[in-house]
Amino acid sequence: MKRVGNLFEKFISDANLGKAINVVNASHRWAHYPDKPNKTVLWVESTKAERIKELRKLILDGFKLSPCDMKRRYDVNAGKWRDICEPKLYPDQYLHHALIQVLEPVMMRGMDPWCCGSIKKRGAHHGVKAIKKWMKKDKSGTRWCTELDIYHFYDSVKPKYVMERMRRLIKDRRVLDFIWRVIKDGIKIGFYTSQWFMNTLLQPLDHKLRESGIGIKHSIRYMDNFTLFSNRKRSLDKAIKIIAEWLESKELKLKDNWQKFRTKNRLPNALGYRFGVGFTLIRKHSLLRLRRQLKQYYSKEKRGAFVTMKFAQGLLSRLGMLRHCNSRKLYEKYVKPRTQKKLKNIVKKFQRKEQEKWNTYLAQYGATA
Repeated sequence: MKRVGNLFEKFISDANLGKAINVVNASHRWAHYPDKPNKTVLWVESTKAERIKELRKLILDGFKLSPCDMKRRYDVNAGKWRDICEPKLYPDQYLHHALIQVLEPVMMRGMDPWCCGSIKKRGAHHGVKAIKKWMKKDKSGTRWCTELDIYHFYDSVKPKYVMERMRRLIKDRRVLDFIWRVIKDGIKIGFYTSQWFMNTLLQPLDHKLRESGIGIKHSIRYMDNFTLFSNRKRSLDKAIKIIAEWLESKELKLKDNWQKFRTKNRLPNALGYRFGVGFTLIRKHSLLRLRRQLKQYYSKEKRGAFVTMKFAQGLLSRLGMLRHCNSRKLYEKYVKPRTQKKLKNIVKKFQRKEQEKWNTYLAQYGATA
């Protein structure tokens, strides 16, 4: 694949930096949502032209990462604690977004069609739709399945391998130098850039599996989780060996708890669902959390208690999961009529008030700036 050059001018352009400011500001308006406005965002928003010039100067002068706050948070979906590194809002997060906006078209070239997660229009449901189709229309090709996961992926990846991959895609030395400054201390969970670099790093492995000719009929990867299907057990054994050897070359390894099984004896478990021939089930722990949230919401509704926008958004998201599985009986049993409409009205009402409040803050800050 031909390497791409002349990216640095796009990176430091007014249009790119201005777009990065707009994207970051849109999601960081409130310091203590929704009571206090984020003063940094107000300052950047009201002095955008000056901030664009300042961000460009930081890049040209050799930007160095600010110390980031490490926070330990529990990942409910994964069932484990994660150390999250939260980068400083200004200037770090603005520059991270500006970098990815320029690199995204480059990194998307050759991206496997079934590489999901942290990619626009390729979330979990992109993969769910594919697996449902494979299970229904290719019973022979989905006879055997294996589920694999990379051991401590983010913590284990060494920056030199990411740079090695980026040099194969990019020949603009100034952009490569900036990438190195971002990742030299590690690929940290919490950085907007990390998920893109990880997907790009694993691109060659995706292509190697597809082009190996070992009989893998279907495969999907959600970040560092692989789900492979074949009509033969031996094909999966070969695929596992290929993945293990490739990871070893990058000083990585698979988790020891990988699974390999017949789909007629056990349903494949991926992307929050369990897949059968012609039917899809939501995972039990996801259903349990949904039931708990519904019970909490109906209790608040009965008492006339206040329902926050964050709670309404979370419950709407969980109810949205039911759209992608066989859920008619679940709706009848657990979800009361008009529940989703009421939750959407709560969100709309809050968003309208939030926008009015933000416009007021921005006008006041702009007047005094």
